[in-house]
Amino acid sequence: MNAVESIAQAARNAGYRAEAVVSDYAFADVLSDTNTTRTVPLAAFTRTPPSYRSAALAVVHGGGRPAVDLVNEHRALGAPLLFVIEQDEVTVWQVRSEAPPRAIEKIRVADIADLFARNQANWHPDAIHRAKSIGAPGTAYQLDFVDLGLLPAIEGEIHVKLDHLLVETLDLARKVPGGDRLNARTLFRVVFRMLAAKVLQDRRHPYADGWDAGDLASVLAGIESYYALGTIEAKPNAALPDIFDAAWRHLRAGISFSNISSDDLAFVYENTLVTPETRKLFGTHSTPRQVAEYVVQRLELHRHRPENIRIYEPFAGAGVFLVSALRHLRDLLPVEWTDQQRHDFLINHISGDEVDPFACEVATLSLILADYPNHNGWHVREGDLFTDDVLAKRLQANNIIVCNPPFESFSKADREKYPVASKTYSKAIAALSAALDSKPLALGFVLPRSFIMDQQFAEQRKRLEELYGLVEILKMPDGIFGASDVESSAVIARDLRDADDDKLKIRSTEVAEYDRGLFLKTGHITVQREAERTVDAAPTGQLWLPPLGDIWDYLRSYPKFGSILETRRGVEWHYSQAKATNPEPLPGYKAGYPNARHLRQYLPPQKLWLDFRRENLRCGATHDWSTPKLIASATRLSRGAWCIGGFADLEGLLCSQQFFAMRPRRPVSSTDLLALSAVLNGAVANAFLAINSPKDRFRTSVVDDIPVPIQLSEKIGELVAAYQTMLQNWELLAERDAKLARLLTEIDAAVLKAYDLPLRLERQLLTFFKDAERPLAHGWRHWDLSHPMPGLSLAERISGRFKASGNWVQSVFQPLPQEEATFLRDYVA
Repeated sequence: MNAVESIAQAARNAGYRAEAVVSDYAFADVLSDTNTTRTVPLAAFTRTPPSYRSAALAVVHGGGRPAVDLVNEHRALGAPLLFVIEQDEVTVWQVRSEAPPRAIEKIRVADIADLFARNQANWHPDAIHRAKSIGAPGTAYQLDFVDLGLLPAIEGEIHVKLDHLLVETLDLARKVPGGDRLNARTLFRVVFRMLAAKVLQDRRHPYADGWDAGDLASVLAGIESYYALGTIEAKPNAALPDIFDAAWRHLRAGISFSNISSDDLAFVYENTLVTPETRKLFGTHSTPRQVAEYVVQRLELHRHRPENIRIYEPFAGAGVFLVSALRHLRDLLPVEWTDQQRHDFLINHISGDEVDPFACEVATLSLILADYPNHNGWHVREGDLFTDDVLAKRLQANNIIVCNPPFESFSKADREKYPVASKTYSKAIAALSAALDSKPLALGFVLPRSFIMDQQFAEQRKRLEELYGLVEILKMPDGIFGASDVESSAVIARDLRDADDDKLKIRSTEVAEYDRGLFLKTGHITVQREAERTVDAAPTGQLWLPPLGDIWDYLRSYPKFGSILETRRGVEWHYSQAKATNPEPLPGYKAGYPNARHLRQYLPPQKLWLDFRRENLRCGATHDWSTPKLIASATRLSRGAWCIGGFADLEGLLCSQQFFAMRPRRPVSSTDLLALSAVLNGAVANAFLAINSPKDRFRTSVVDDIPVPIQLSEKIGELVAAYQTMLQNWELLAERDAKLARLLTEIDAAVLKAYDLPLRLERQLLTFFKDAERPLAHGWRHWDLSHPMPGLSLAERISGRFKASGNWVQSVFQPLPQEEATFLRDYVA
């Protein structure tokens, strides 16, 4: 018995099914720049059908080549272990996504059986499968030789290359005479059949031998027979084999599907073909693959016995949640089950409903692709879930709910048609409320961003708090849903609590705008915060842990902006604002500020004359405009950390509704008002508003809650006065930007000193503004770049008392004697 045969026998003895140990296995090297297909003499898989998701180990011959290069060439197989044979020795390597591969052990060929016996627990197919399936960061089950970054790297490249291949295939079909007249349904149906045929061919399925691969008509007939599909009805004179022949030849020549997970094909099929045009034409909605994958993974289905799980997706759209659920539930089924046994189980434990017949068909075809090599049996029901109690009955029959409900409001016709529309105007709220009524074991919902903190979802947040032991909210950036600019979030709730259990774990997860692409490709998140608390008798519905939470906790007892200043919007007219301004004074007009666009901190914009005739005013006529006040932008100046700007108005001028007018509740000096403008333009206020506001505007209630220092020194107002004077005479200054930036940093430092934040919290606050552009009339760099002295507060950095030269920290802070260090370590522990 040679080395390859010995490893194959050892793998079977270790628990790998005979059909999961494959000789001469070919796979597409999706991590290379070319369409290279590589072959290994042997590969073993934790599940069938084989794919990079289930690849456990593989064998290659060294042939005298550098082993590191050889291992790296086979990363795309997805196996965490690679056995490299060199004559009578075998070296086991850990395959890594980015780091160099690691040699685990070298043995003689004669010792292969002993090697597997020693590693039986960790190399068993179930152990590796669990590590690859649920060994993501934050989960408990991990194996040190399974690189958690390998699968996302392969998956991301597969989706990119499959998408390109499918787009090119569609383009070829459309360029053929008659191809540009094909409707979306026909495209979907033909492309599904071609994809399914390529899967069967590349995986060398015996059924593929029954058709002529060069004759598309034969291929289409073969797939329709295999999956019991009807013949595609095209328009008269539309010869589908002729139109799609070039597309089929291009698809056949593309990357091999042999090692590609079937659910990857389903995801790409749905994502590539459900275009903005088809969404508009058919009303079909879809969920980005990584959103569905993230939500389903966080439900942790492995906590339940598979036979007790019944997964349901209402408003299924194109079925992305269903495909994701299929993969995760299939991974939990016994390794000894046949493909047919798994299929029979899954079709009885996963279901969905959708009102759009086209979306139902797309979802069904996607599930068929994801369930290779099984025949059809999937059916996504077509039906209107808001009718009568249809939704409630379907929810009660299931216990894991995943959903991306419609976000729009009920129309007037809907309100007359659906009883549920009398309780809420929002379809999303109606769907979530119905799901909570059924008290499922777990649920995952995609929702508008307003779910996180808005009052309209307060009742649903309270109910989640009452029902579940873990609630996670995922905050997503704009652009996650492609052409749609909807602000979205997701809520994941699990661990249905008993009546005597009052413990709640809250998890708040964010994907920043700069990580959007990485999240959509690999599921990478930007930051995650966790907390545990006891649920009170009266739940608060506060399920979101904002960034910089320790800072807001520290400042909780500080005065609030609203206790010092009354914030109201500026003047609003009964007619267009553009017609309410004039460059010259007119009867009934008063001087003021009409436009907040491009506003800069501390710098008043251009003054114009605003119509102040009472009969033309919708809002602002009764305000006292004559008193000194702050004027600030009422809409965000950016979506980043620096989002608001304002200035002190000592002249008693008007401002339009694009601004807030902030009037002191008690008389204050002009110096105090300037100091308050520094608070508003400072780091604490901007961070607070950036975290707690929508992407485009501010709420007065949030502005009122900005923490304010207990006491502001006169020095701050004096610094602001000097800074504004310098701003207004900047053309007379040499080195203008540098001088203005230095003075502004003094202002920032004085305001931060007034807040008296611990150094750790001040560092967190300053880091929050890293890479953010500040709305100023001059150049400015982040404080860490202009004054890079770690370990000091900003006020200490600019004081001149410390020099950033040499290893000053070590010279000032001497190490403790060993005895004291040991005592302190024991005390802290």
